[in-house]
Formats: sequence, structure tokens, C-alpha cells
Amino acid sequence: MFGKTDSITDPECTPYFSPDYQEHLTEDEDVRWTYRLHADGTWEANLFNFYQRVLPRLQAALPKPFKLEGNIRKEETPAHVALREALTNLCVHPDFTVNASLLVKHELHRFVFSNPGTMLVSRNQYYTGGESVCRNKSLQKMFSMLGVAEKAGSGTDKIMKGWREANWRSPNIEELQAPDKVVLTMPMESFLSEESKRKLTEIFGIIANSFDHHVLTTLALACDEGYVTNTRLRYSLNLHKSEISNMLKLMSQKGLLVSEGYGRGTRYSLPVNSINVLRENSSNVATSSDNVASSSDNVASSDNANVATSYDANVATYPSPKRMPHEELQKLILKNCQEWISLEELARLIDRKPSYLRNHVMPILLAANQIQMLYPKNHPKQLYKVKD
Repeated sequence: MFGKTDSITDPECTPYFSPDYQEHLTEDEDVRWTYRLHADGTWEANLFNFYQRVLPRLQAALPKPFKLEGNIRKEETPAHVALREALTNLCVHPDFTVNASLLVKHELHRFVFSNPGTMLVSRNQYYTGGESVCRNKSLQKMFSMLGVAEKAGSGTDKIMKGWREANWRSPNIEELQAPDKVVLTMPMESFLSEESKRKLTEIFGIIANSFDHHVLTTLALACDEGYVTNTRLRYSLNLHKSEISNMLKLMSQKGLLVSEGYGRGTRYSLPVNSINVLRENSSNVATSSDNVASSSDNVASSDNANVATSYDANVATYPSPKRMPHEELQKLILKNCQEWISLEELARLIDRKPSYLRNHVMPILLAANQIQMLYPKNHPKQLYKVKD
């Protein structure tokens, strides 16, 4: 943390310790970097000095809006906090026995933090947050004394929130091998680049401008990365996997995506040629800003009641007279519950009161194991679906 370079890199200590900061702020690929800070003998290359020198250069690249708190100007935004968290994690969590550099890259449109070692939590736990597993507890304690490490597993939340509020693409973390590295990439790009806009317009026409936010984000990722998966979207949209599955299924049905594979390994990519199917069906998907569940801080508070409305064009709806045999009513309900649907939407489709369905019909179908609930009983955003 505070030692001299020669002592830290002694063969009996951490001989592979080599903090490295590189700036490449030019589009000229022949230039390796425009600025570099590494252990070149001009400064004591310990973690404290590295942190103190690198953080201001990282945060200087971010916009600073004019904001007053009391009579004091506050220039730190959630994006500034996100960068501080990422740099702190880089310094606290490395495996110093791995022959790899502690590397920070500042490029024109992104920040990259490369950490020697492997993740101590799963990717899902990392993005969910709340899990604090530390490899170097003494370092964590010292950074905590600086006021930048909380030991609460909340760093990822701050990173994702900062980038989300800046309307940039979601940070992505990956593990590399030989040598082991954990690489966090934080792109400073809008989730929809100019190239993505051009390509989506070329494929789908001008109607692409009216796509729902979640649909547009999915298409942008598929455009930039070649394909998307349910897992990848979970970390970008902050939606439950069942909501994402429903959205991907609908997009495939409408020709927005082409699926390949089966089950968890299914990949979804953009159609190769321009299509006109949306000219007829655009109202079902393109303008459904309330149809696919809007993202929120957790699944329970997502606007799940709107998930099923995306499927109106595919749900079997029939004229439903006020009076019909109970068995016929149950069959009608089952036909309209092929995808997750809220009780209110189901009641609207079959012309019944939600209270009547909730108290007199749904309990019978649940007891008969013909229908299932997405959430525990009495959840305010409950959804129903035919039992698989």
C-alpha cells in the first residue's frame, strides 16, 4: 500500500506487482499511448500513489454539470463515483501471485480495468451486488480508512447506476485465462451508436426509430456484438429472465431477431436482409413502450403487469358473453394464458371482473395444477401462465 517499489517487487514479496496506467486519446492506431504511468523509477509505485495519480486523470474525462448543494458547487456525478469504485476494486481485489499487470486503460470511448486473478463470486452475484468477498482484507481496510471501500458489496451497484444515469452502455465484466485476469470494460458510448442506428434503419426502415427502449437496446447489442443471449441481456436491462424470455420470443415472432440454438444456449441475431413485416405488425412491438416490463431496481418492482400486453396479437381472444358454463370460462382463460399475463389484463380480454377471477376461478385452476404463478401468492404484480 505505501511501500517502496524495490521492497514490493522483492522476490520474497510480490515480484509481479506492476501497476500500469495508459491513455490512448487519439484515433491514430500507430500511437501506442498518449500518456503512461508505470513503474519507471520516477515515483514510488505503490497502490496509494497509483490511486492518487490515476483517479484524477480518469475523472477529468467526465462531464461536470453545474450543481449547487447549499452554496457549494458539487461537481461529482454518479459517473465519477462509478470510476472511483472501479479503481478501488482494481487495487483491493487482485491476486498478486499472478504474473499479470494491474492495468488501467483510458481510451477515447471507454475505460478498461484489468485485474490479475479470478472472480471470487459468480457473474450473477457480481451484477446483483450485496456480496462482499475480499481477497486482500488488509488492503480493503486501508482503502476503507480513505473512505472509498465499504465492505458491503455495493460497489457494483454504484458502477452500474453511474453509467446508467449517464445513458451509456452497461459496463461488462469478463474473465480471461493464461494468465488469469478479470477485465471490467466501461464504455463511454450511448447504448445506440450511429453505426447501430444506420444498420437498424437499413434493416427495419424508419419504424426502427419508434421501438421500445428495451427492444432498441436488445437490437443495438445484437448489432454491435453479433448476437445476444438471455444472460447478456439480464446484465444490460436489469429484467427478470422470464421477462427477457418473453420479450425475445415476441421479437423472434415479429421478425426482429433470428434465433439459433435451444434452451439456455439460444442466441438471437439480427435478420440478414431488410424486412417489411413490421409495416403490418409494428403496433404490436415497435411502439409498445409499456408492453415489455420496464426496468427497475429489482424484479419485484418491475412493471410486470404490462408484460403480457405485448402478446395481444398472439393471444386467442373470443367473444365472451356475460353468462357461460364454468368449464367454458376455464377453457377461455387457459387459451389466453399461453404467455405470462396479469389478472387485470386477462379480465379485460375475457370481459370479467378481476375480483371474480381472483376469488372464484383462478384458485380452481391453480388447485388443478393447470395454471402457475410467476411470484409467491398475493404478490401485487402477480402474473399467470398455463402450466408447462
